[in-house]
Amino acid sequence: MQHSLTRSRARRDQLLACVLGVVFLAISLLIRPLLISQRASIVSESETSFRSLAVNFPRLTLGGFRGLVATILWIQAENDKQERRWVDLETKYDIIGALQPYFTSVYVFHAWNQAYNLSAQWHDQDDKYKWVLDGLAYLNKGEDYNPQNIDLTVEQGNMFFLKLGGSFERIFYRSHWRSDMARFVDLHNYDQDLAPNTRTEALKLVSDAVFRVPPENKIAYDSTDDPLERQKLRTFHTAELPDPTGRTTRTGYGISILDPYLFELRTDGRLPADPMPFRYGLSPYYFSYVQFVRANWQVDHFHIPPSVTGMRVVDAWPAMSLRLWCRDDLYYATSLVNSVFNGPVPIYEVDFSIPENVALFNSKVAEIRDCYRNVPMVGPKALDQFARHLRNYPTNKTLHEKHILETKAYMSIAKAESALFESLLVWHANRYKLTDTVVKTFTEVLPVYDEAIKATTEWVDYLFPSAPGTPLDPDRAEYQIYINNLQGRKLGIQSILQAQPTEHPSLDFLEPETVER
Repeated sequence: MQHSLTRSRARRDQLLACVLGVVFLAISLLIRPLLISQRASIVSESETSFRSLAVNFPRLTLGGFRGLVATILWIQAENDKQERRWVDLETKYDIIGALQPYFTSVYVFHAWNQAYNLSAQWHDQDDKYKWVLDGLAYLNKGEDYNPQNIDLTVEQGNMFFLKLGGSFERIFYRSHWRSDMARFVDLHNYDQDLAPNTRTEALKLVSDAVFRVPPENKIAYDSTDDPLERQKLRTFHTAELPDPTGRTTRTGYGISILDPYLFELRTDGRLPADPMPFRYGLSPYYFSYVQFVRANWQVDHFHIPPSVTGMRVVDAWPAMSLRLWCRDDLYYATSLVNSVFNGPVPIYEVDFSIPENVALFNSKVAEIRDCYRNVPMVGPKALDQFARHLRNYPTNKTLHEKHILETKAYMSIAKAESALFESLLVWHANRYKLTDTVVKTFTEVLPVYDEAIKATTEWVDYLFPSAPGTPLDPDRAEYQIYINNLQGRKLGIQSILQAQPTEHPSLDFLEPETVER
């Protein structure tokens, strides 16, 4: 009797298992079209493409051993890194990506490894820069297989914001990135009678990143010939600028960007929808801004937050990117002004009868004006972004009050520095004579510097508050130097106004930095 009861229970369990198996199989067949449709919407390659073959071949041949092979390669890659076998290392990274194309941690980890750990192994800054770009390219490759993935988008923004913009080598990286924006023409070979142009690997990586089309837009991009529509479909809304001389059809002499939301406050009288030219370069902070805006959009639409960074941080990054873009352009412009007017050869000794000297001077003037144009355009948008962020996270107000005051200080400093630069140009045009026009322009700059000093002092006082009669915070000196340098600009202007007719006053007051690097 007991044996029969046990056997009947076993039969019942077997029957139940069979029924459940049939039910689950039927459900899988019913939802298979939906899964295929959803997969097609997020995976950019077709089932017959070579990239699909590269993904599916190891999955079909290795089967369940794919994870084991990937684990072994991860270990070998770490050994290659320790032994400095760089070619083998990159090869293994590519194979791991092929074995685990939809595992986003692969791209996040290896890209971070390339940009941070591997770049630190090199002494030459060009080599460091190339490894950072390799990390960025690896993230872009991951996005091809994982469109709209929030973790990849945030890491791309971090690569621009934290590595290219904020690392120890940031001055070199930002300058190199700007330079690359202005020389994409080197990647083109327009004249078959000439030897091919030098094609640096780093410049190609930058071009691929800047003109990248996100996988979800590739079909629409390939189906239109409208340049402006194609510009909108790129990740960074970019297009190459034509030859400024108009003598050739070459492009790549800088870039233009079309972003009405960012450039609704324009200072050149044009409409927001007009492409904004950046012939002499563009700060990496613009690119971090775009990526963080994309990240916030993805969270709003897909309701999936990033796995390694809180939304209190990610939501603030667009504003922080624009704030630092102001600082970057200010630093770059004031450095150029110093190199033009206070270089190794005093400007009044430069022979402007030589066309090359005139062309170089004019290009620098245009570049400086572009940078000063950006700050009053980007600064208000940064303040709007901070206001939006604080509406979402009001408890962050004490954290970002200093950043708001800092942005306002940069806008005031840009106004003063730009006015000084234009006054120096008027002085240069009048052959360094103190004509009535020159005296008037320099005199009008002085109160503008008073406003900049006031705004900067307000920001620094907020950072280091102190009661009357109490000693100042020792750390204040690190920021007080910028206030002192702004005051030094005023003294320099006054020294020009008090110079004797035959005297060439020193322009050393242009050298001290008025913003942080």
